[in-house]
Amino acid sequence: MIRYQLFISTPALLFLLAASVWLAVSLRLWFSPKNNKNVNRLLALILIIILLWLIGTVCINTQPENHFKQWSWLPTRFFLSLGPLIFFFVRSIALPEETFKTKELWHFSPLLPELGLHIVEVIQSANSDAATYNTPVYKQWSPVLQLLACISIAIYLYRCSKLVKYSAKADVNKLSGRQSLRVDLSSTDKLIQKGYWLRHQMKTHRYYQDAELNLNSLAKTLGISIHELSKIINTGLRKNFNDFVNEFRIQDVIRKMRDPGYDRITLLGIAYDCGFNSKSTFNRTFKQITGKSPAEYKTELKNKRPNHDLKRLAPTAAIISDHKTNPVWAGDKLNRNYMFRNYLKIAWRNMLYNKVYSALNIVGLAAGMAVALLIGLWVTDQYLYDRFLPDYARLYQVEMNLTSQHNGTSTQTSIALPLVDVLRKEIPGVQYVAETDNIGRMNHGLLVGDKKLYLEGGAAGPDFFKIFQYPFVKGDANSALKDTYSIVITESTAKALFGYADPMGKAVRFDNAQNMTVTGVIKDLPANATLKFNYLTPFAYSEATQGWIKEGRTKWTYNSFSAYVALQPGVNYAQIAPKIRDLVDKRSPEMRSLKPEVFMHPLADWHLYNDFKNGKVAGGFVDYVRLFGIIGILVLAIACINFMNLSTARSEKRAREVGVRKAIGSGRIDLVYQFLLESVLITSISFLLCLLFVQLALPSFNALTGSYIQIPYGNVAFWCIMIAFVLLTGLAAGSRPAFYLSSFSPVKVLKGSIRIGKAATLPRKILVVVQFTCSVALIISTVIVYQQIQFVKDRPTGYNANRLVMTDMNGDLSPHYEALKNELLSLGLVESVASSTSPATQVYSHFSLEKWPGKNAGDEQVNIGAIWVSDDYFKTLGITFAEGHNFTGTWKSDTSNVIVNEAFVNRIGLQDPVNRLIKVNFGNTPVKIIGVVKDALMESPYTPVAPAVFGHSPYGFVITYRLPKNVNTHTAIEKIGKVFQKYNPAFPYQYKFIDDEYAQKFNLEVLVGKLAGVFAALAIFISCLGLFGLAAYVAEQRTKEIGIRKVLGASIAQVWMLLSRDFVVLVIISCLIASPLALYFLQHWLQKYAYHVSIGLGVFIASGIAAIVITLVTISFQAIKAALTNPVKSLRSE
Repeated sequence: MIRYQLFISTPALLFLLAASVWLAVSLRLWFSPKNNKNVNRLLALILIIILLWLIGTVCINTQPENHFKQWSWLPTRFFLSLGPLIFFFVRSIALPEETFKTKELWHFSPLLPELGLHIVEVIQSANSDAATYNTPVYKQWSPVLQLLACISIAIYLYRCSKLVKYSAKADVNKLSGRQSLRVDLSSTDKLIQKGYWLRHQMKTHRYYQDAELNLNSLAKTLGISIHELSKIINTGLRKNFNDFVNEFRIQDVIRKMRDPGYDRITLLGIAYDCGFNSKSTFNRTFKQITGKSPAEYKTELKNKRPNHDLKRLAPTAAIISDHKTNPVWAGDKLNRNYMFRNYLKIAWRNMLYNKVYSALNIVGLAAGMAVALLIGLWVTDQYLYDRFLPDYARLYQVEMNLTSQHNGTSTQTSIALPLVDVLRKEIPGVQYVAETDNIGRMNHGLLVGDKKLYLEGGAAGPDFFKIFQYPFVKGDANSALKDTYSIVITESTAKALFGYADPMGKAVRFDNAQNMTVTGVIKDLPANATLKFNYLTPFAYSEATQGWIKEGRTKWTYNSFSAYVALQPGVNYAQIAPKIRDLVDKRSPEMRSLKPEVFMHPLADWHLYNDFKNGKVAGGFVDYVRLFGIIGILVLAIACINFMNLSTARSEKRAREVGVRKAIGSGRIDLVYQFLLESVLITSISFLLCLLFVQLALPSFNALTGSYIQIPYGNVAFWCIMIAFVLLTGLAAGSRPAFYLSSFSPVKVLKGSIRIGKAATLPRKILVVVQFTCSVALIISTVIVYQQIQFVKDRPTGYNANRLVMTDMNGDLSPHYEALKNELLSLGLVESVASSTSPATQVYSHFSLEKWPGKNAGDEQVNIGAIWVSDDYFKTLGITFAEGHNFTGTWKSDTSNVIVNEAFVNRIGLQDPVNRLIKVNFGNTPVKIIGVVKDALMESPYTPVAPAVFGHSPYGFVITYRLPKNVNTHTAIEKIGKVFQKYNPAFPYQYKFIDDEYAQKFNLEVLVGKLAGVFAALAIFISCLGLFGLAAYVAEQRTKEIGIRKVLGASIAQVWMLLSRDFVVLVIISCLIASPLALYFLQHWLQKYAYHVSIGLGVFIASGIAAIVITLVTISFQAIKAALTNPVKSLRSE
């Protein structure tokens, strides 16, 4: 019988008690008596949803799936129903007469996709044996749902506030003795009473001063229906809407005309201030009501009033007057809060009034901000690589520079073991040193019972965990690697091998050869860790089981290991550097000809600054990080330019508002503040949409870049940076429109004489050119990156990778290799089989060539790659011989024979190399060259083939085999796996295709190409959004011109060309600027590759044509729409 022990902490127990009380209250509300039954049930649902969310959160932290695996299948998230429930709860209190209708169920429709996602999570959980909150769907969509829930709650809370205001207004009406507006509309007397109420509201709140006032907006403000308001005005007051509103406006104009404080303001300025938006409408309405023109009425007033009496002729309404006057209400109205609210209201109304342009601005800015935020998160993640480790600034890797006349100075990360002992014993300031072997490079088998894992790991010295202070879940970092037959595993490895049992002290079968005792469990390494492993064994175990490693403890020429150092606190590397520089040079005569210089590479620079030239750091991955940082800034700049252009393009629409505000006393600073506030408001809305875009894009972006980036919602510093980001973006995007619009002259604006000339359109055209220059440059760069990748991929490798497969020779495969090979061949599953110490795409071992025919006394040693292979190796890979012959197949007779490649012969300048003797420092005796093979590309595809020597050995680390052409690949692999399992039952069968391994050498360049392509497409998309808006504005601005041209016989094609020509010219100019800029940077980028593509003229022409086509497609809709417009409509007012 299996027993489970469940430990509940005190906080969890307290929460359990609180949840019980919470649930009891919710049930009590649900089953309450009939009074307020609906209100109580809505409140009960709200409480239950919050309780379920809290339970889910607590369970995620306590992880009860260790005992109850299916608990997470229960739905605990109903985020998207919370907003509607709160709204209906408030409505049921504020308006109890309102009942829930069936058609209002659509408010809860977002619950369907939320529940659908939960079902998908449960399916993934059942298939992977993981909790639902550890499934990919949950990780991708949970933050999105939380963000949508916040937006939903904010929207419904806003609706609740409007509802409460309406309810309060209705209560005030009842208390003041007025009849409720919800009465039978058939009664004329009641409509007349409502008319009195409406007049009172208009006079008290001065709704008429809103120039954009209409029946819909007034009804919404008053909290009544449009139909009801229309009946009150038409039946109760016997007026139409315009006459009703204009009557109040004329009364206000007359009051201000009688006030000496308004003498300095023109009649038209007063009219605009009172709510008129047209001079002709004002003059016509004024004369219709008073029987006189405004000028005549003003003159008559002046004649009636004596000069010595400048008091008001009648009490005036509270209005904003000249700043020199100081009425009683000034302190209440002209405070910052009032103006701030006023600016926000105007900004919101402008957004709603210009829906299309607002949408273009918001979507464009959101896309630009999303790109900038996504790249910013990625750049931050790259800069934080390895910095999760305590004292990371004191950690270093020991590396070495070797200098030769032929290769110059090269840097290698591998060192000899004697150097580790010298650093540990003789160099003051060094606190800890740890030697390692193959961390993250070799896979080994871990077996516990019937569980078999084949994972990456390595071997490390006893001080490794003192240097790298990874958090231990179990065990002691100081002693975890002291025992020769111990092993430290990660948390996920422990769970895979032992489940939920305690792994400490238990045995793990290592490579099916030795039982290792688990002495430590560490947390899984984060994604931004350079050293990645699933387990570590003591370095002493490698020495005990591998003779060449034990031998290497005294060999200065065995540069096959890595070493890491932690300096003592307070010790600067500059103090250590002179002491370690010549350690190898002084102690190793064999290495002296290569002028070895030892140095330490700081951990903080491992990831970003990993490229060395002539022994010095010459950049590395940081170049790509900076590149994408610049791209993010450019895309954001393109989005800001959109906002600037669309805002300034529609400046004539805002000119009248600017004129009125200036006429009644607003200064330029006030107007700049207003327009910048509008810009920040739009940017804030764009930022919310940007968060949604980023959250949706993160899973694909993480899969593409191999990162694990998340939006740190709980990080206060992140939100502070985001607030600054929104403010800076808003100020940058709104700066030009703000200063441009605020510069309008009120006199010209109010006279209607302002025109948008070249001074305004020229900056707009320059910004469009800047936009498309960036976009076209990105297109050209993307094309060249892909051409470079394809150029190198097409480089001949020297072997045939088609249907070539490799498998690590682990466990019992080495002693059974011949039997395995014979059975595979006899079954016809493979064409040929070979073993080697390195795969076809990599060279593990490098040695020094000490002697060769023709070497002079002063000649330096040559660094060469060394691979031990079986006699079928060259046949299996398809490598051909240039001279000589293959190994005989008899290991003893081939012990002193080697085969070299053409690069080896060319490097030492050897004539007739076959049967010549050479000496390599992996043996004590010279070896004979029996053959020369043609060069095969086994390392970097971007550099020339390196010299290599092939020795003969029946044993290796890798088995390579070629599948027959006439056999289905899947079927062959399945049958081959059974044969491998027969001879190596303790290990899972794993294989890799050589062409896939070779393709991984281009991962970085492919990543750069894909990211550049995505960001180039987004830059074009954002630019096209702005272009679409500008095209719409230009078409609207030239409506009458187009009408006249059509009347005079212009065709649709001619009108289309008329509107498209200017934009195409701007794009052509952009292409002419972008081409040399892209050429300069691309040539600089290609210089670091020995093999690179030539940049031809066709790339620039094709990119330019693509940009022009995209431009024409974008603006054609607006151009054709304008061309098809009936000229009668556009010329009706002429």
